[in-house]
Amino acid sequence: MRAAALALSIAWIPASVRAQAVPGTLVQGENDALDVWLPQKERPDGEYTNGLRVSLSRASAPLWGRLVRSAAPCTDKESPGMRCLTTEFAISQQMYTPEPLSHRASQLLDTIGTGHEADSTISAPIPGDRAFAGWLHADVTANIISEKRLVSYTDQLRFALTGSDSHDYIDVVPSWSAQLGNARTSAYGDVQARFGYHVSHPWSPAARARAGARDFGVWLYGGMRESLVLYDQLLDRSYAKNDTTFSVSRIPWVYSYDFGIAVRRHSLTITFGGTHVAQEYRSEEVPNHSYGTITVIVDRGLEH
Repeated sequence: MRAAALALSIAWIPASVRAQAVPGTLVQGENDALDVWLPQKERPDGEYTNGLRVSLSRASAPLWGRLVRSAAPCTDKESPGMRCLTTEFAISQQMYTPEPLSHRASQLLDTIGTGHEADSTISAPIPGDRAFAGWLHADVTANIISEKRLVSYTDQLRFALTGSDSHDYIDVVPSWSAQLGNARTSAYGDVQARFGYHVSHPWSPAARARAGARDFGVWLYGGMRESLVLYDQLLDRSYAKNDTTFSVSRIPWVYSYDFGIAVRRHSLTITFGGTHVAQEYRSEEVPNHSYGTITVIVDRGLEH
């Protein structure tokens, strides 16, 4: 990328992944090349192209826990109605590029009859494109959790169907979040559903501990999200030029949906899925951008 821009910020934003057991480690990679459900020629190579997130969760609440006197740090021994505190530290990066399809087509037309081969490399966006951009940020998340509810700056509820063996087979998790910042100002509401064999609790360490460290589970998941975006610096102006040269006509209401499969064995959970995002700005060439996600979670508190 000859015109790449890199932004470094400390972001107070909701993560795109679910909370994890404590203590735990999560590694998540996203890339539009992982769209294995699409023919290779139809896989996108623009807009949100790739991302990586690494996070560590700890059963602690330094400083901020003093504000919540009704709950203590999680111990994995809480009863279903008890609340406890966790803190998550994460670092993430995302990369964005213009969608290359029209560039390749226009370059080909420009060279017809010249005897020269068209160059498919995009060196700079044109009007109507999003700018090249990279975003590196760190998150610190304070969570107040129970088995029915996870509260941070994102609020999630959970409704589950439990079998006679005390394992969950179906759950539904509605959630909402809002964020205010110089990089992005937005809010969203979504609902996620999971169905399978021994569905693992998405955030409670005590519920996972009762299910058993050697428990095996496999489940399918799917969900939908509706977002209201009031400001997105990656679309509203260019980091490189610090002006609106490469700004686009952003669409405020954007929906997305995701789907996938997860497998859990012992303290290891591996998830593979896909996300489709509707048109984010009016001149976007591919109005239903998609990318794949691989997530690995290790619940180190359940290893012994």
